[in-house]
Amino acid sequence: MCEPITIGVLTAAAGGMQAIGQHQAQKAAVARSNAIAQQQYQRELQIAAQRDQVKNQKTRADQKADAAAKTAYYAKLSATQAEQNRALASSAQTKKEVGTTVDFNTQRAMRKAIQAQGSILATGGSGQSHLLRVMDAQRELGMEMAEAEQTLYDAELARGIRDQGTILDAASANTAAWNGLPASPFLPQASLLPVKPIKAQGPSGLALAGSLLGAGVSGVSAGYDFKANTATSLDKPTTTDTSS
Repeated sequence: MCEPITIGVLTAAAGGMQAIGQHQAQKAAVARSNAIAQQQYQRELQIAAQRDQVKNQKTRADQKADAAAKTAYYAKLSATQAEQNRALASSAQTKKEVGTTVDFNTQRAMRKAIQAQGSILATGGSGQSHLLRVMDAQRELGMEMAEAEQTLYDAELARGIRDQGTILDAASANTAAWNGLPASPFLPQASLLPVKPIKAQGPSGLALAGSLLGAGVSGVSAGYDFKANTATSLDKPTTTDTSS
């Protein structure tokens, strides 16, 4: 027959082993849950880092293209300015050549008029016919001088029209070059980082101690119950069969 102490010890041992097993299982479950949460967190960090890397690569490519476009734009401005300067200089030269031609023509007309007047005066004539010949020579000179002035005016007007067209063409070319520039790239925003998981706490040693203490108390109680039940069985009277 088992003794009460043995029953109590066995009951306490069984309860203690069960408590330890439950404690270890709960601890393992919490550790596994924390490991899964940490793996998920690290995976999301990697995804965010890869996403940022792709955005940064695209931004660098956009910045490179933007720098190349601006270099081409400034080169276009320089070429347009050079062409404008050439056209304006050519226009000025054309006007200058007209002025030079007019100057020579004016000098020849004045020389011709002086020679004509000298010839008329040299004849020693007088009277109305003589005066009319002098006036004709002066009138001819005046017409040639008026023609020269009109030629200079027309040349200056033509130069203004040409120069205005040149300036407008340059402005139009510069505007077209500006409109052809791509939009400046913006710096990308960093991806939102995942929330770092909070590490769950497993069952404490104090809880295990409480469970073991409970198992010990249960063992003692089982021993006393076994002893009490045994004593009750021994105290019952034995019944004798007298029917034979």
